[in-house]
Amino acid sequence: MKVETKYLSRKEKLSFTVAAFGRSGIYTIMTMFYMVFLVDVVFQGMKNAGVTASTIILAGRIFDAANDPIMGMIVDRTRTKWGKMRPYLLFSPIPIAITTILLFWAPGFASSGAKIAYAAVTYILWGVMFTIQDVPFWGLSAVITPNEQERTSFLSTARLGSTFGGILPSLLIPVLRNSTLGLKNGYLVGAVIFALLGAALSSLAFFNTKERVEQSEKTPSLKESIQMVAKNKLLLIVIMAAVLGSTMVIANISADYISNYLILQNGNNGFIPKGTVLTTLTVAIGVGMVPAMAVFPLLRKKFSLKQIYIGSSLFGVVAHMACYLIFVGNVEHVNLYLLWVCLFFMGFPLGIYNVITYALIADSVDYIEWKTGKRSEGVCFAFQTFLSKVTAGIAGVATGIVLDRGGYIEPDPTQLDAMGKQILATQSPDTLKRLLFMVTVLPAIGFALTMIPMFFNDYTGKRKEKIQQELNERHEQHETEKAEAGQ
Repeated sequence: MKVETKYLSRKEKLSFTVAAFGRSGIYTIMTMFYMVFLVDVVFQGMKNAGVTASTIILAGRIFDAANDPIMGMIVDRTRTKWGKMRPYLLFSPIPIAITTILLFWAPGFASSGAKIAYAAVTYILWGVMFTIQDVPFWGLSAVITPNEQERTSFLSTARLGSTFGGILPSLLIPVLRNSTLGLKNGYLVGAVIFALLGAALSSLAFFNTKERVEQSEKTPSLKESIQMVAKNKLLLIVIMAAVLGSTMVIANISADYISNYLILQNGNNGFIPKGTVLTTLTVAIGVGMVPAMAVFPLLRKKFSLKQIYIGSSLFGVVAHMACYLIFVGNVEHVNLYLLWVCLFFMGFPLGIYNVITYALIADSVDYIEWKTGKRSEGVCFAFQTFLSKVTAGIAGVATGIVLDRGGYIEPDPTQLDAMGKQILATQSPDTLKRLLFMVTVLPAIGFALTMIPMFFNDYTGKRKEKIQQELNERHEQHETEKAEAGQ
């Protein structure tokens, strides 16, 4: 088996990308709007609503993150006629759809305790269901082709699909919640739409793909799986880099606060209709992310993953700090058009990060195979989903702290305009500065910290080439032995 051989069909690439598009709609409605939904709808009027919501999210993420390695071990021990990844992609879409709808259904309990309990239970259930799909979904990228260059292109295309899928909720949810449906029903209708769409599209990852990298006949024990993680230096570096860089994504997940208060509160939307401001902000970030993901395979031909990671992180620090310095002097009069430009440049390093972590983890699967003779796609990619949840949880806590300590005032659901739309509370200039700090300086700190572990990554350059060649020779020898044994 030669690494240069191309394995993927156009149908596989398209199906996986469309599946990523559908899943992203579900994931984005949770990451972008669930915190706002809890604070503004479920916990409205409760003391410390922001901290309560962020604590539930962090606790749920920690619980769910602990399940990720377990799911990875289950995947690595799975042996079926469909492979080790694909069976879970068949059975998971419906449970994910149901729990997504439950997330955004506010039963209207009278007591604060009941509201908190319902939010916590449904959030944990959703996390477990999503994990069952998420780990094998991205793990499939490591077994669908043994060609590293083809895998890089495959991941870049899939992440592009995921990004476009994430933009869709930002287009529709603001329209629904600002309609006569109101906040509560607007969120619920949006959840139903994206739950059903995501379930249908994500199933394509099962029906139209094939696992090609052969697995060892012996399934790894729990002890062996833990030992492989401990020996996987590259995976440990990726884990540490992601945790230290948790706040990088705050601007992306907090676009709602930018729209409502830095722009709309003081009429800074110019000629842009109020109902589309959030959409334009999300699109601006997405427009920055898309070219980054598109050029990633080209950058990979000239630079190592280590160089790209560090370079894009430096770019992220500069872009976010520049945005802060531009607007902090007059935070009540933020120029929307200039903000679009800032968000575009802030989105570029996020686009690189959106792809490169998957490429690094795929490399870690090859690395541990070279080191131990065993592949552990399930466990390795479980840490990718683990990291996405932990980092989002940490970012959510940072957001909640800024909201509560920055004097943020939640909207009063009884305050409606003549059209029945929600009237937002007016934030003080000091609170606006805190919000600007939250979406610029905190992400810049995350980009600065995430670089540190990557300086210790030595799976690059000539060493990586040598290891890849050795793996290729092992695979060829194994196929030869199988062919001889079958004669």
